[in-house]
Formats: sequence, C-alpha cells, structure tokens
Amino acid sequence: MNKKAYEKPRVSKVEVDSQIIRMFTRQGFIEVFREELKARRKENPKITEKEVFDSLNQKFLEVFNEFRYSSYDSFRQRLDKKSQG
Repeated sequence: MNKKAYEKPRVSKVEVDSQIIRMFTRQGFIEVFREELKARRKENPKITEKEVFDSLNQKFLEVFNEFRYSSYDSFRQRLDKKSQG
C-alpha cells in the first residue's frame, strides 16, 4: 500500500475591489451607486440610473455568485425609503 505524500494546502489570495466590499451592506450599495452615477454622468449625461444599477449588481454577482438586489425595482424601493427617512 503506497502512502500518498503529504501535500501542504495552498493558500491563494483573492483580491476584491473596494466597491464590492462596500456594496455588501445596503447603505454601502446606495453610496457606491450615487458615486458611480455621478461619475458616469460626467462621461455620459444620458446614462440611466438603471444602467448604473445593472452594472454594479452584475459586478456584485461576479464575486458572490448572487445579485445584491433581485431587481432594479427592489433597489429603488430601498433608495426611496432611505431618502424619506
């Protein structure tokens, strides 16, 4: 019976964009959304809020394998509550 030589587990470093980390909380997502919207509108004044939301939600999906918000409408509800209170 041959024993397999011990192989030390490999540790790999995963780098995550700071935006992604901030988007993990609801408040953080809203802040990143507002910053991104402002920056993107400087480049393209016609860009919509939904387009910015979709790109951020997609970015979140690529790291966590799930969307931060199920839809733009659910995000809008959260945004509206935040601006009211």
